[in-house]
Amino acid sequence: MHCVKIDVCFSINEYTQPRYLGYSAVVIDVLRATTSIATALHNGCMRLIPVETVEQAIKLKHDRYQDALLAGERKGQLIPGFNLGNSPYEYTKEVVLDKTIIMTTTNGTLALSKARNAEKVFTASFVNADAVARKLYEESRDIVVLCAGTEGRFSLEDALCAGLLAERLTDRAWLSDSAMAAQAMYRDFRCDLVKKISASSHAQYLFSIGYGDDVAFSMEHDAYSVVPQFREGQITA
Repeated sequence: MHCVKIDVCFSINEYTQPRYLGYSAVVIDVLRATTSIATALHNGCMRLIPVETVEQAIKLKHDRYQDALLAGERKGQLIPGFNLGNSPYEYTKEVVLDKTIIMTTTNGTLALSKARNAEKVFTASFVNADAVARKLYEESRDIVVLCAGTEGRFSLEDALCAGLLAERLTDRAWLSDSAMAAQAMYRDFRCDLVKKISASSHAQYLFSIGYGDDVAFSMEHDAYSVVPQFREGQITA
C-alpha cells in the first residue's frame, strides 16, 4: 500500500479539478451541511440530492421526486416553503427514514458541486470523522480535503475538521503544507474545541439567529459510523 498524499483546500476557490486528478475529495461544511447529511443518513434517509439553487431544488422535486423533502437554508435560515432547514436536530429518524431529500445550502452544496468530478467524493464532519478516515485509508488513494468555508472565505471549524482527518491519517499519509497547518490547528484547539469554535464568526452568527445548540452538536466526535458518498448526483451511505 503506497503512502497517500493529503492536501487541504481552505476554501472552494483553492480547488481546481486538473490539480487533483485521480484524488478522492472530502467535502467539509461543519456548520452545518455535512453534519446534517451525516445525521440524515444515520437516521435512515435513502438519499440526499444536493443542488446549487432554490429554483433547481423546486424544479427537481416537481419533475422527478414529488415525494421528496426540500431542505436547506439561505443566510442560515429556513427557505420559505421548504420542509427542513439546515439544523442537524431537524433530521430525525421520524422525519427522514426512507426519504429522498433535495438540499441546497449557502456553502456546502456549492462545494459538492465543485468537487463532483473527483475520482470519489465523500462528505465529513466531526460527527463521522473516524468512519470517513477509515474509508480513506482502505481506498489508498490521494486525498484532497475541500473546506466549504463561508461564502468563499476561510472558516475555522472546517479547517479544524480537516486537521482532525489529517491527524487520524498522519501515520499513513504524506501531509502537504496546508494539511500540516490544519493538523497543527486541530492539535492546538482540540482540548477546548467547542469554546474556540463558538468564538468563530460563523458560529457567532448561528448563535445570533437562534441556532447556538447546533454548534455544540456539530463538535461531537465520531457519533456516527456513516460514510456519505456523492456519486451520480446523489449522496448515499
